[in-house]
This record gives sequence, C-alpha cells and structure tokens, in this order.
Amino acid sequence: MQYFLIKRSNAFRELHRGNSKSKGYFEISIRNKKYDLPSAKIKVGDIVYVAETNGGIYAKGDVVKTNEVEEFTCVEDVLTFSKKFNDEAYWLDKIRVFSERLQEDKNYRLRCHQYFINQKLLSNTIPYNGPLSKYDASIRKGLASIFFTLKDEDVTYLEGNPDFSLNQVGSLKPQIPGDLRLKIYSFFNRTHSISHLIDIDHFVPKSVGGPGNIIENLVPIGFSLNRYKNDSIPKSFFIVATQDEYQPKLSVSNKVLLKLAEIQEDFINSRKYPEAKKIALAINASIRKWNISDARQFYLKVSQAFNPHYVKQIELLKKETI
Repeated sequence: MQYFLIKRSNAFRELHRGNSKSKGYFEISIRNKKYDLPSAKIKVGDIVYVAETNGGIYAKGDVVKTNEVEEFTCVEDVLTFSKKFNDEAYWLDKIRVFSERLQEDKNYRLRCHQYFINQKLLSNTIPYNGPLSKYDASIRKGLASIFFTLKDEDVTYLEGNPDFSLNQVGSLKPQIPGDLRLKIYSFFNRTHSISHLIDIDHFVPKSVGGPGNIIENLVPIGFSLNRYKNDSIPKSFFIVATQDEYQPKLSVSNKVLLKLAEIQEDFINSRKYPEAKKIALAINASIRKWNISDARQFYLKVSQAFNPHYVKQIELLKKETI
C-alpha cells in the first residue's frame, strides 16, 4: 500500500460537500512528448491525503477505483469527454490551454487520469508543518506539482501526532495565510450547518488597513455572523477606539471618534462617510506599531461588540490552533 498527497487550489470551497464514498479526482497533462501521469501508479486500497494548495491537508481517503489513462489528440474529443462531468470551469480552462498548444505543435496530447477515493474530512486540518513543509507552495515558490508520493517520514508524521498549530504571527499583515483561511473554513464547516460559505474575509476591511493574518479580524463570508457588504467599516471599530486604554495609543481625538460612533448604522460606508476611511487608516497604522497581543485584543473587542456569539466561536477555534 502506498500513500499519496494531492493538492487543489481553493479546495476549501468544496468542504461543504463533506464526505463521499466515491469522490472523483483528475490528473491532467498537456505535453508534446510521452509522459506518464504520476497518478497512474495508484492502486485500489492506496491512501490519498487531500490538501488545499497553500493551506494544508483537510481530507483523507482510500482508493476505491482507478480508470485507465485517456489520451486525446484534438479539442473536439476532449469537449465530448468533458460533458460527462459537471465542472465546466475546470474543463474549459484545460481545453483552452490544449487548443493553444495544438496551434504551436500538432504533437501535443492531453492525457487524463481519473480515480476515486472514499473521502472523509479530517476533524482538524493539518498545516504544512514539520516534514510537510517541503510541500508548502507558499514557501517553495517553484512547487507546481499537485500529486506527490508521500515519503515514509511523511506517513509516520501524518498517521502519528501531527502538529496542528498555525504559523506564529510576529507582525500584522494584510494577507490572509492559507493555513489560517483553511482552518477557519474547516471549523465552521464542521461545527455549523452551512452550504453557502464563499470565503474568509477581513472584518475591519483590508482597504483601511485591517490585518488579515490574525483570526480576531477574520469572518466567514456568507455565514449568518457576517452580513456586511463591500468595504464598510464596522462602527464597533470606532467605539472600541474611544476606550480609555486605547486613546493614549492613537493619534485620533476622542471627539472625532465619538462623532462616528453616533452614526445610526452598524457598518459605515466609506464612500458615504469619506472621513471615516481616513480615520480608520490612521487607527490601523497606529495599531501596527503595538505588540501582537494588544492588537489581537483590540480586534477581538471590535468583533465582540458587534457579535459576541461569533467571538465565542473564535475562542473555540483558537484552541485548535495552539
């Protein structure tokens, strides 16, 4: 029995589909030379771990069926073949690339291998820690492969006691790390009945300097706990900034903040109130100079003032990341 790792971009969007007794996956190559698809060597009974490209591993399954490799020499045949599958976006992209390659060289072939696994979501996603760091595309920029044969040390690590902790945060950054995004998405998929989750986004918007690499400022888009739109700023952000413990650390007067706090809207549209954006940018610029612990606490209070139930969920999730 062999162990494999497959990676899929934005795979966290598929988590709501849950477990499957026969989840199908494809490996496709478009080349003008003979090429054996790596997945063609898998056999029924082998184990496959499924990962999000930059986030980590979220599912595991045993191979229940593997088809023969299909080879196509023209776009028309691929079009006919792809109609069997309900994934137009995926196939149209492959067909477009194949068509372009054929215009360069008629010797190009599209090879496709389909296999099926009895897939089960993991109770906790596994980041690319320890020996798995070699598969982390966010660290190794040239890591384009999506199918790997796992080494013995990888299997021992995964089947034993893997490290579930997320990367330590040293400073606030606007980007959302892949492992944190996947961890949040997986948590809400497991603990809430959802089928319409779109993504994870900033609560205090990135457009006004809101950080993306701390869980205290992130929310699931589409989930009932997050109903704000576009780049609106939560009013609770300005309310928390008026508190005595934060005023000395900020370059914005309390009088200005209290004026914004009086607006009769939970979320303040920066286009309707342009001064709000300037003030929010100044506040977030000050917070970036604080130590991480104080910054986390500030954004946690902002979320708590808007939805205390959501903060309880954050605290439960944070326990999984330690």
